[in-house]
Amino acid sequence: MAEAVIGALVGKLQELAMSEARAMVAVNEDIRSLRDKLMWMQAFLRDVEPRRRLQNDELIRVWLQQTRSAVFDSEDAVDQYILQVDLSRYPSWTRATLKFFASFTTQVRVRRNLSSRIKSINTRLEGIIANKDRYKIEDASAVSVVTWRPSADTFTSTEKMDKIVLPIVARQTQLDDLKKYLEAGTDTTRPEVIYVIGKSGVGKTKLVRNMYEEYWTKNHFDVQAWVSFAPNLSASNILKLIIQRLKEDNVTCSRGEARKNLKEELEKGKYLLVIDGEVSSTEWKSILNDLPDGMAGSKVVQITQTKPESSPSTLQPIELEDLNEDEATNLFLKTLFMKEKGKKYWKAVKEAVGKNHYGKDIFEITGGLPLAVVLLSGLLRTKEYPGEWEKVFDYLKNKAIQWKRLDSVLSMCFDDLPHDMKSCFLYFAALPVNTLIRARSLVCMWMAEGFLRPKDGKQMEKVGEQYLKELIARRLVNLAPMEYEASGDERVAVQTKVHDFLLHEAQEASFVEVHGGDDIPILSNARRLSLQNHRDKYAALANHLPKLRSILSNFEEEVEARKEEDQLGTVEKEEDPLGTEEKEEEKQNQQACPCLHHSRPAADSKEIILIKSAIRQLLQGSEYLRVINLHGLEIGDTLPSDIGNVVHLQYLGITSCSLKQIPPSIGKLTGLQTLDVRDTEVTTLPEEFWKIQSLRHVFGFLVLPRRVGRLTQLQTLESIEPDQVHGWGRRTLEKMLHLQSLYIWKLPERNANALTAVCKLKYLMLLSIEGESITSNLFTLSNLPRLQEMRLKGVIVPPTLPESSGFYLPNLTKLSLEQTKVTKEFINKLGKLPFLATLALNHDSYEDKDHHLVFTSGFQSLKELVLDVALKKIEIGESVFPQLMVLEVFSYSDDICAVIHGNRYNIRKLIKANGVPIVVDILS
Repeated sequence: MAEAVIGALVGKLQELAMSEARAMVAVNEDIRSLRDKLMWMQAFLRDVEPRRRLQNDELIRVWLQQTRSAVFDSEDAVDQYILQVDLSRYPSWTRATLKFFASFTTQVRVRRNLSSRIKSINTRLEGIIANKDRYKIEDASAVSVVTWRPSADTFTSTEKMDKIVLPIVARQTQLDDLKKYLEAGTDTTRPEVIYVIGKSGVGKTKLVRNMYEEYWTKNHFDVQAWVSFAPNLSASNILKLIIQRLKEDNVTCSRGEARKNLKEELEKGKYLLVIDGEVSSTEWKSILNDLPDGMAGSKVVQITQTKPESSPSTLQPIELEDLNEDEATNLFLKTLFMKEKGKKYWKAVKEAVGKNHYGKDIFEITGGLPLAVVLLSGLLRTKEYPGEWEKVFDYLKNKAIQWKRLDSVLSMCFDDLPHDMKSCFLYFAALPVNTLIRARSLVCMWMAEGFLRPKDGKQMEKVGEQYLKELIARRLVNLAPMEYEASGDERVAVQTKVHDFLLHEAQEASFVEVHGGDDIPILSNARRLSLQNHRDKYAALANHLPKLRSILSNFEEEVEARKEEDQLGTVEKEEDPLGTEEKEEEKQNQQACPCLHHSRPAADSKEIILIKSAIRQLLQGSEYLRVINLHGLEIGDTLPSDIGNVVHLQYLGITSCSLKQIPPSIGKLTGLQTLDVRDTEVTTLPEEFWKIQSLRHVFGFLVLPRRVGRLTQLQTLESIEPDQVHGWGRRTLEKMLHLQSLYIWKLPERNANALTAVCKLKYLMLLSIEGESITSNLFTLSNLPRLQEMRLKGVIVPPTLPESSGFYLPNLTKLSLEQTKVTKEFINKLGKLPFLATLALNHDSYEDKDHHLVFTSGFQSLKELVLDVALKKIEIGESVFPQLMVLEVFSYSDDICAVIHGNRYNIRKLIKANGVPIVVDILS
């Protein structure tokens, strides 16, 4: 694991060496020497790590600890240097003067200090290298022969992320039982509870998910919701999660309000709830008591390792067990996806597995545990057949111990990763188990941590996406079903056993400290801190954290604390450690929200004040912070101005809390790349923020001012609205040259002309617009050669110039329309778009007085069509939709019919309204 720690530092040293090349040759020489030593050690550690696992050698362990310590000291020296010479945080009118004096005094001194520290670390590393030879660590390791070679580079897969769907093998009996339970009627309005049980990794979630997504399930139940969560979550927070899924919105409410909202949603009809997570018996009883009556036949499915001792369910639990040898071999073959390498190769491997008795090896290594089988197939798909396969099998068979089979496979999967990817994968240890993480946010955090560097002409984001895609292809990371997320907002997670392994590795390497229990670990040397203690979220912040680089949390929103923030009593007047400025701020908040009159005891008000003080101390005492990602952690309504002093900060995410205001001092963060304030009350940002030229991604429902800086690196704006007073000008967006994802909402009609600038964003790949009116110039006059997905909500008005003969969006693959009121002529022009694969006509998107929709020609690439508009007749031409695979029609009329020209069996088979076949007329 030490090699993964080295990776980010080597990149940082390379950048520093280049920046120092002209400043001071002596420092540059020392930096290059350190970089070269670390690169050599990183290569050596690639071989040492597998041997350490095999031997459990104390010599190797000590040597790795010393190497890791030296690497951390190197990182501290470099970060301290960058902090001391950074002048960009000072006001512009003093910068020139300070720079002049600093060039003669401060910078010379800090460079000498850096040179001295780097020389000392170089000498220390030389001693560590000498110890390797002195104690014959390499020779001792060589006694245990590692027969396989780790991957040297990433494995390029041709599969898309959303196409990687793992199969289910040998579970038909359990699927039938689950369907039978779900279909069965009941005489009571109380929901019936179904338990799906089995040990971790046996495939419980996959089984239930497969049935949950079946078309018949969606038709059978009126209301559906699936929630996954980390252990020890309270019943009230689980209920709020359910409400969020039902309302597709962030919900902040008390326990009583949660019950009320839940009743309103679930009384709409027959409901199905899936609870995926371990819950204590007490909390489980509380959840069942809080669930309201529904229509007869409502069901609750709990996915858990064991059935609760006291359960109201009379149904026999559906239990999953390990696979036998034939079943394990079948699963292995189905998850290889080796069709990428040609049918002949696929057939050869399948025959060889039977001929060479690989099935026996697979079963011996995995014990039939589906998770282990899938991980083994993900590993071997990166290896050459048959030579490297044999070596992998031999190595794992020698290591396999019955109760450690999964650990052996996981260790090899981890050791096989290229070192650049190991830190990225290890980062999941800092995130809560069984919790979905936004893929884009994860890549942004990797980038801020320094794990990603531009490679092969690709930007850091593209490299991060490639790494994540490979981790998914290797079956180490799971991709959540795409039906719940729009493109660009995919969610990922790791399986519980995989998370346990990563947590052990991360703590072994001092990669992250997790505060998840009653005990608070020693944090003075913590470099990353993950807050996962739901009982005392703030306890770890009382520590002095001088070496902290990242702090992360993922809690449910603190509703009571949010309400209290606006109504603090007189306690802070008597004892307020924050000073007069903060007291005045709290007074204004109290006056602004007099309607919130339910107050907690005075002790709680004191607690809020102490929390704000703890956040301020964190910002003042952790000057190396690069990542702040606090989800659901209440920090007050204003971010302390001390945020401007954390000059290393590149990722700032504060979500799901009562935050209302970001201070102007944020403009000092000249290296900030990502800001995420989703699910807060922040709507405007100081003008200093919009001048930060390093910005790459901004998330939140925010007002974009008319005048912004030269944001040439900006790639994502989500979601923005125009300034209501000044609106947008033609030049507001034109300097965002590399914008790739743009989400606009609340676009007033008077500001619709500002979309002219959008038509010139040639790097734009995703465009989402919600407004009163939207010009069709987006289709006719756009210079958007890279645009792949577009979502429009609002009336599409005729073009301002004479209409051209067609639409010019050459690479558009997905289009979603809602409330656009387009005509049949518009629809048929869409048919000429060469690569349009998905078209969704949602509510009020199409307008025809006869409620007829006619597809005359085109749509040669369309694979998915969704019609959720008021129709009485659908007509499909003979040459239309040759590749159509999915057709969903949501009918508002009982007598809807379809007319199909030609012998289009595939269309006739697909066309249904609300899941029921409709009357079809065939015209030859």
